[in-house]
Amino acid sequence: MSAESASISITPQAIVSAGLDRASELQSFGKIEEAASELEKCLQAARSTPYEIEFVTRIRLGMTLADVYLSLARIDEANTFLAEEVAFAERISQIMQATGTINQKRSAMSGYLQIRDRVAQIGLLGRTAPEPDLDTWLIGDRVTLADLRGRVALLEFWATWCKPCQEMFPKLTALYDQESERGLEILAITRHYMAYGGTPEAKEEELNLMRALLNEHRVSSKVAGGLWRQRSPYGCLD
Repeated sequence: MSAESASISITPQAIVSAGLDRASELQSFGKIEEAASELEKCLQAARSTPYEIEFVTRIRLGMTLADVYLSLARIDEANTFLAEEVAFAERISQIMQATGTINQKRSAMSGYLQIRDRVAQIGLLGRTAPEPDLDTWLIGDRVTLADLRGRVALLEFWATWCKPCQEMFPKLTALYDQESERGLEILAITRHYMAYGGTPEAKEEELNLMRALLNEHRVSSKVAGGLWRQRSPYGCLD
């Protein structure tokens, strides 16, 4: 194969994927500035050929670069580039909702929500954490973050259909049992998904499913569930 034909075979997708892998390796060696530089090159390549990059790769790039910027305390840069990435992801999601297959619709919506939620989460840095605003507490009495001032509060967002969430419960329980006496509180927060906008009977059925899952995993920390009264400022429950 000639050098010319070899260069032709290197697609924008391959270039960006290889750059992401190099950045990951640089991160593993603690070379964060170099990783940021590599990812910025990837972003430039992705934006110059936006429809030649797989959407999942574009989302991975956005999430990775955001995390690297945060590691370097470059929050303004993270916000600036993410705003453009959210606009692009929303446009792709809208196209897929209108023309894509079921899997394409799900993938596009998932990618859009990931990048959109990261913007919301970065916006909370340095601010007082918003209070959870749910109508049902499945374990323990209602509590506010203000009540927990002076303690360490860990918020875990979960759903009954989320397998990684279920895998996390035993770890959270072990962490709570180990550290609660030293000031740790864990609030595991969810909301109605399957019964969202449904009948009271459907909502109660979903609440019972939540309780059964919590009992199965012997969750002992405080768990909020039900319907978040307003859009979640954490961006995790939409």
